[in-house]
Amino acid sequence: MRILLISGLAFVLQGFVSGLLGDSFSPPDLIYLATLLLVASTSPYVGLPLAFALGLLQDLLSAGYPGLHAVGLLFAAYAYYRLSRLVHWDELAGQVVILGGSFVAKWLGILLVAFWLRLGNFNPLTLWSVILPEMLLTLLIAPLVIQLSRQLYAVRSK
Repeated sequence: MRILLISGLAFVLQGFVSGLLGDSFSPPDLIYLATLLLVASTSPYVGLPLAFALGLLQDLLSAGYPGLHAVGLLFAAYAYYRLSRLVHWDELAGQVVILGGSFVAKWLGILLVAFWLRLGNFNPLTLWSVILPEMLLTLLIAPLVIQLSRQLYAVRSK
C-alpha cells in the first residue's frame, strides 16, 4: 500500500510542479526521488523491478519513448544499491553521494537508450540546460523529501 501511495503522490506532485514551472525551467525529478525512497526500503529483488515499472509508467504517462525513463530509473536503482554499501544513507554526506551518483546513472541510462534508438535530440551537449537545473533542484529538495518520508512512514534503509 505504501508503494502505491508514494508513487501516486510523486506522479501527481510531478505534474503539479511541472505545470507551475512551465517549459522555461526543468522541475525537480520527484518520481526519481520517490523511486529511491521505495528502493531504499526494499531488497534489490523487489526494488529493481519496481524502479523499472515506475519508469515505464512515467514513459507511458508522458507519451514519450517507452523504456527511456524505465532504464534510467533502473540504472539509478542499481547505483543506489551499489553506493549504499559504500556510504550511509542516513547521513547528509551519504545522501549527497548516493543521490548524485544515482542521478548521473539515471541520465546515463536515458542516454544509452537514446543512443540505441538513434535519437539525435538526446545529445548530452544540448541537454545540459535540462540536466543541470533538474539535478540542482532535485538535490536541493531531496533532504526535505527524505526527512518527510521518514517522519510519515518511518522508512529504514537496508
